[in-house]
Amino acid sequence: MTALRRTLLLALFCLVAGTAALAPAASAGTRAGPLETGIFDPDVFYPGSPLAFDRVREAGAHYARIWVSWRGLAPDHMPSSGDPSDPEDPVWDYHWASLDQAVTDAVDAGLEPVLLIFATPRWAAQVSACKSDVCAPDPAEYADFAHAVAARYDGRTDGVPRVRYFQAWNEANIHPFFLPQFAGGQTVSPEIYRSMLNFFSGAVKDVNPGNLVITSGLAPLKRPGSVAPLEFMRQMLCMHGRRHPRRVCPAEARFDIWSTHPYTPGSPVRHGYGPDDTTIADLPKMTRLLRAAERQGAIRTDLDRVPFWVTEFSWDTKGPDPEGVPLWRHARWTAEALYRMWRAGVSNVFWFQLRDQPGDGAPPDIFQSGLYFRGDTLADDRPKPALHAFHFPFVALPEGTAVQVWGRTPDSEPGWVRIQVRTLFGWETKSTLFADRFGIFRSTLRLRRGGVARAVYEGRRSTNFWIKPTRNVFQRPFGRL
Repeated sequence: MTALRRTLLLALFCLVAGTAALAPAASAGTRAGPLETGIFDPDVFYPGSPLAFDRVREAGAHYARIWVSWRGLAPDHMPSSGDPSDPEDPVWDYHWASLDQAVTDAVDAGLEPVLLIFATPRWAAQVSACKSDVCAPDPAEYADFAHAVAARYDGRTDGVPRVRYFQAWNEANIHPFFLPQFAGGQTVSPEIYRSMLNFFSGAVKDVNPGNLVITSGLAPLKRPGSVAPLEFMRQMLCMHGRRHPRRVCPAEARFDIWSTHPYTPGSPVRHGYGPDDTTIADLPKMTRLLRAAERQGAIRTDLDRVPFWVTEFSWDTKGPDPEGVPLWRHARWTAEALYRMWRAGVSNVFWFQLRDQPGDGAPPDIFQSGLYFRGDTLADDRPKPALHAFHFPFVALPEGTAVQVWGRTPDSEPGWVRIQVRTLFGWETKSTLFADRFGIFRSTLRLRRGGVARAVYEGRRSTNFWIKPTRNVFQRPFGRL
C-alpha cells in the first residue's frame, strides 16, 4: 500500500468516525500497538536461501532471525596475536561467507535480519574445564566477537548489508543452552548472563549507537537443573517480589528489547506449572515485571520504552508428527496465540520454523512445527493452514455475553475490514471495522456462539474461526519429543 493511499484511508476513517459509528467501540484488550512477525529456521536460513526468505516475506513477516555460530566462525584455537574485534583481521580469519549470504538473501527479500550470536569456542569458556559450546563465555571474549559481527554488518563493507538487531545468546535460563546454572547450591546464571549482556551491548553499540540489543529469550518452564524464567528475570534485573516487584540492588542490565519463548504445553489459555513459568497465558506477569524494572531504573537502554518480543514460538502439527496438534486446531491456536501475546504487550513474534524437519518427529529430527509441510525440495513444500492464520490472524472469542473480535490485516496495513458469520444462505457481514495504522482491528460484537466467523480485507479472507471458548487442554509443543 502506498503512503498516499494510507494517508487517504486514515483521513477517511477520521471523517467517518466523527459522523457515524459502523461498529461498537473496541474493547478487546486496552492496548494499542503493532504486532509484527518474523520467522526463525536455522536449518533453512543458514547459509542462505532466496526462496526461503521470499516465503518468509510472503507470510507477512518482516524479520528473519539468523543463527550466528561463534564457534563455527572463529578459529579452533585462540590466536596469540591479532585483534578479535576486527572482522577483517587476517590472524583471526573469521569465515563470513555463509553468514554474508544469509544476511544478503534476507535483505534482498525485504526482511530485517536479527542475528542471534551463540555457541562458545572451547578457548573462550569462563571455566576451562567446560568443553561444551553452551558454556558461559568470558564476557570480554564474547564482546570482541560481537564487535566483529556488528562491524562486519555496519553497512560499510562492499556488498554486505547493514544489520541493526543483535541477540545475545539463546535461552540462558536452561542448562541445555547455558552452563553453569548453579554453583555451590546458589543460582548463578542470571548474574553471569547480565555481565555477558552488558559487555555484548557495549561492543555492539560501540560500532553504531543505533544498533539494538535483544536479550536471550527465556525458555518457558522450570526444568531440573535450570531456572524458571521469571525467577531468572528477577535476579538478572535485581528485582524482588511477584505481585509488586521492586529493585533491590544497584546493578543495571544494558539492552534494548526484552525477549522470551512462551512455548505452551497445551492450548493458548493454558498456564505453566509453577508461579514463575511463562506460557502464553502467563505473559502478563512478565510484562508487569519488565515495566516495573524499567520504571525503577534497572534497565539501561537507548529507547524510550523497552519493546517486548517473542523470538521463538510454535507447536508441532499432527501430520507429520503423530502426537502433534491437529491441523485446523493448530491454525486456530496460531491466530489466538498471536492475539493473546499482543494483548499481553508483545509487539513482535517469531515463529519457529518455516518448514518441517524430515521424518515424523522422532529424534534426531524432532521439530515438525513448520508453516510448510516438507517436500523433496524447498520448492515442493506445501503450506499448512497455520500459514494463513499467521499471515492474516483473526479471532472471535466469547467473553461474558459478547464476543471479542480481533485481527491484523495481512500486510499490517490500515483499511476497512468486514466481519462476517456463516449462515444457511452464505456469509453475512455483521460489522465493518477500520484497521489502524498497524493493521490491527478489534471490537466487541453480539454474535451467535457456536457459529463460524471470518474477516475480509480487500478481498482476502482470514481463516474461519469457530465462535466458542478455547478448551484448556494439554499438548506437548514438540509432539513426540
